[in-house]
Amino acid sequence: MNHTAEHNNEELFLSDTSSEGDVNVKRRKTDKNESSTDSDDDFSDWEDVPLNDPETLDSFNIIIDNSKGNQEEKKNRDKLRAAIENKQRRKTIHYLGMISYMMHGFQRNKWLNSKELLKKLRRMIPESLISTRVKKYNRVLKKFRLAPTDASLKNEVYANFIYIVKYLIKWFRLNYKCDSNGLRVLGYLPRKSISSENMNDYFPDSSVPINDLKGFISMAKKFKHNRDTGAQIFTALLRSLGFQARLVFSLPLLPTNRHVKIQPKLDHEKLQRNKDFDLLYPYFWTEVINPIDESEIFLIENICFFEETKRLVRLKRFTGSNITKENLSEYYTDIYFPIQNQFNQMSMHYIVAMDNDNLILDVSARYMSDISYRWFNRLDLRTDFGKEAMLFQSMLRYLNVRNTYQSTNNKELDTLRNIALLNYNIPSNFSSMKRNPNVVTVSTLRYNEVIEPNMKPIGKVKIDKKFLKEPVFFKNSILVGKSEQQWKFLGRSIRNDQINYPIKITKALKRQTILKKRVFNANILNDTHELNDIKLYAFKQTSPYIKPSVTKLPSGFLQLPRNEYGNIEIYKPFMVPEKCTWLTLSNIENILFDYQVGKLVLPFTDKVEYVSVVSGFNFTSKPGQAIPIKRGVLVLEQQAVLAKKIWLYGKMKRYEIEFRDNRLRALGNWNEILKRLKIKSMLEEKYGYMK
Repeated sequence: MNHTAEHNNEELFLSDTSSEGDVNVKRRKTDKNESSTDSDDDFSDWEDVPLNDPETLDSFNIIIDNSKGNQEEKKNRDKLRAAIENKQRRKTIHYLGMISYMMHGFQRNKWLNSKELLKKLRRMIPESLISTRVKKYNRVLKKFRLAPTDASLKNEVYANFIYIVKYLIKWFRLNYKCDSNGLRVLGYLPRKSISSENMNDYFPDSSVPINDLKGFISMAKKFKHNRDTGAQIFTALLRSLGFQARLVFSLPLLPTNRHVKIQPKLDHEKLQRNKDFDLLYPYFWTEVINPIDESEIFLIENICFFEETKRLVRLKRFTGSNITKENLSEYYTDIYFPIQNQFNQMSMHYIVAMDNDNLILDVSARYMSDISYRWFNRLDLRTDFGKEAMLFQSMLRYLNVRNTYQSTNNKELDTLRNIALLNYNIPSNFSSMKRNPNVVTVSTLRYNEVIEPNMKPIGKVKIDKKFLKEPVFFKNSILVGKSEQQWKFLGRSIRNDQINYPIKITKALKRQTILKKRVFNANILNDTHELNDIKLYAFKQTSPYIKPSVTKLPSGFLQLPRNEYGNIEIYKPFMVPEKCTWLTLSNIENILFDYQVGKLVLPFTDKVEYVSVVSGFNFTSKPGQAIPIKRGVLVLEQQAVLAKKIWLYGKMKRYEIEFRDNRLRALGNWNEILKRLKIKSMLEEKYGYMK
């Protein structure tokens, strides 16, 4: 569209005669306009266009201002900036929510272990159950622990355990009252409704806040609150009978993708009647370990689900045999995973289970599919999925710092990892495969990625009609390559025996300077495309940075290492050469330069050698150029004290000069004020006082 407008502008060129000079003027105008819309790759094409003679006065141009196009371009830039800010805001909310909810669940689980709470809850259990089934269960369990191979005792313990659990589920549903609303995290608030006055339209405030353990015990005694507190009380109820009951918490995080749901407005009348029963899936539920077989676990949810089969589910916790796709249903259930539809906006991201010892475990693989990437040996921190998983794992380590993992916990974690690495879906189209955090194909690799040799594919898929079926690999099979310069930025060098064995050869990376663009284009014109190739190396092909060494001259003096530009590149502190010191004092390079050329006269004349240090490059201040960022100087260790001494003298001299200049400037200002006052008084004497 812009090109069409430019051609139309050319037709409006008015002149009595179309002379050769006019044509040249018109050609120059056209080239200039076209260059402004071309890509950066053609920057060198118009940079050296020769200028013609100045325009004569007998001809002129009428150029229609393309303000509409400029406004549209500005509007698009504003939209892009707003989209980036919104994405960053969503990510921040997501990360803060993860930390807050994990701390909340961890604190609530601590309260559930309170002796006072457990004592009060045990007293609330019907005496008929305590005096019969519970006593019988405890008596038979002691016998079974003395004779664990007795099948009859095992069956009797199991029968009593199931009876107690089912009895408590029914009793709890009959007696616990949901009189308020709990968590309702269904989407982001609309931008226009963030004011505190409109909060009640989106979030109910009917729940009595629970601020401490005393408040929680008070609610437990009343046996009424919201459904989330009910699940926590039921977990404590099972613990009061001696069962290994875990509090399971599905963190109600908001998604970070662009197409997110908006928090729906509340229908307060309806909400007063159903008390969160419109939420089809729970945020809290309970896991109970089988007392006669620690390799089994029972999932209990007795408030949200109406089907009895969903309230008590039996799964394997760990096993000595292999887990396959065929027996995956024995370890995994999807009844807790929210299905997105017109009746449900709930989502599931991370699930934690907290046991009687306050140990918190990631049990997401038991309830979710397509999370294999969280169990890879290394996370891909280039993606949002990898960053989220890293934050989650860091929080787990922080909360478990005082806990120890039992052997059964380690077996369970191994089983969960095997479940996650089996329970995945392979996308069937290119865009989905490109975004998938678990699997990858050769055609969806990035420019700097390769599949590690000798890796076995996990399947085959046809994601494009133009290609045949291609093998699918886990993303932990990817090797990421970097160029020699990129590794240097990270403080590493390519090993000498690996220089000729790059994992991949790609075309020149993003050309950020005019010089590199010219070299790239020249290589194409000269048919030397191989000079534009960049060799990429994996981490295992590198070693810690090989430092340049100090050179000893024939005269006996030591010479600092330099590059072709007369400075040295140091991106990490450990890249400083041996027998050298990196000084990062302010303005030290300028002071040493003044001392070297004689501008700074000091009481001593000792020579000091220094090299300016480049610690990075700036590509934004001057487009098309790489401006080195200098930070301090490199000097010999034996001259470090002398350099600091020169710097101290130089700073004192600069301070004296600055102080003198300030005094002179102040005196000049006063002199100006006195002159103006004198002029003012003269005018008043001659013309009288004036405001």
